Order: sequence, then structure tokens, then C-alpha cells
Amino acid sequence: MRRLDLEIVAPGLQAILLALVVQPTLLERIKSLQPADPNLQKVRRDIEGGCGGDFGIDAGGALRFRNRWCVPENEDVRKLILQEAHRTPYSIHPGGIKMYQNLKMQYWWPRMKADIGHYVAQCLVCQQVKAECRFLVGKLQSLPIPVWK
Repeated sequence: MRRLDLEIVAPGLQAILLALVVQPTLLERIKSLQPADPNLQKVRRDIEGGCGGDFGIDAGGALRFRNRWCVPENEDVRKLILQEAHRTPYSIHPGGIKMYQNLKMQYWWPRMKADIGHYVAQCLVCQQVKAECRFLVGKLQSLPIPVWK
């Protein structure tokens, strides 16, 4: 993520200079909760032992899986990620497959695909507007066959 440096200067005052730095709080929260997760602690020990596989530790000390954030087993954080991906005005309630494709670019946790499917299945808005997948069939009726002369 890039840092956004803003400068606000009040008109007529030459001596005031302010800088605003925006940092994503969700990523900081993930990073701070990683050491408390026993599964991620084991992965971190494996990395330090030289057999981390696709896992790694970035420059900031956060645990990553194929350059994606390893989300700790914390229900609040995972629910927040799912809500952000599903209910924001820009996402427009994507289905499970689309939501998984979007989230797997930035985040990873075990059983992530199943959690996403369960979350989408519980969404009332999605269930209300979901198109019916079954064909409604009635009784079959034979067509009249004209006699050929």
C-alpha cells in the first residue's frame, strides 16, 4: 500500500504546515494479531527453521503466504474482511466465486473458500435477488403431426 502525504496550508498563514498520513487499520490489526494465533506461530517457527515453503515474512515482520496477508483465526477480523468485500457500495454483493477471486489476491487463511461460501449463503439480500436456477417444467404434450399427402 502506498502512503498518502497531504499538505494543508491555511490561506494567509505562512508558518503552518501539516502532514496527514493514512494507514490501513485492518492490515495493522492483522499484523498485530498474527503472533497470538497458534497455527501462524507454528508457520513462523517453520520459516525460521528454513522450511516455510510458500510462506514468508515481509520487511515489516508480517507473515505472508505467496505475498498475501495471512489472516489469523480471529472471527471479528475475518468477518470484517468478508463484510468489506461483500457489502461495500462498490462491490454490489458479489457471489461466492467472484468474492473468492477478489479476496484471494490479498488475503489467505485456511478454509477461506468455505468461509466465503457460507457468508454469501447467509446474506439475506443475495438470497432475495438470486435468480432461480431450476427450469419450471409442466406436463409434456404431444404436438399434432400433420398428415402428408
